[in-house]
Amino acid sequence: MGWSMKSTGKQQADAGRAADEHAVELWGRVINGFEVTNRRIHGAINERFSLSEAEVQVLLNLHRQPDFRAPMAQLARAASFSTGGFTKLADKLTQRGFVSRAACPDDRRVTFLEFTPEGRRLADELTGLAARLTREAFIDVLGQDTAEVMAEAMSELVRANTPPDDQGSAVTLPR
Repeated sequence: MGWSMKSTGKQQADAGRAADEHAVELWGRVINGFEVTNRRIHGAINERFSLSEAEVQVLLNLHRQPDFRAPMAQLARAASFSTGGFTKLADKLTQRGFVSRAACPDDRRVTFLEFTPEGRRLADELTGLAARLTREAFIDVLGQDTAEVMAEAMSELVRANTPPDDQGSAVTLPR
């Protein structure tokens, strides 16, 4: 009887270890799929525009905003940047002639970032390329339905894993 209890305990430990390894392997596959796909998409974008991933994220986010302008603090939160880090990024985009700053007429504490005409042209082209690459590397590979399910699952992970005091910083993408 002692032998069978030891065997059962060992079997349970082995099953637990196998379940742990499987959980880690599942997450590894998700991360690997994202990283490989993101490198492909961003590599092509960088080859065409010479933009960092952070610059691309900000330009695409600004392109989705009404009137192509948004408060810098909002853009910083969406990109998960500190205000200081985002200021440096905004300075770089300003120096390159893609954006300019504008004071908020209603609240002097708020500064907007908005496209210059050159930045708007760049963002239009960037959005088109990013959409084409996303279709080729993600949607066409998985199919529209699976891509939608995966995107919703990732949104659920953001909601579930964003601390309550940081809910405003989670990136909100259009549906």
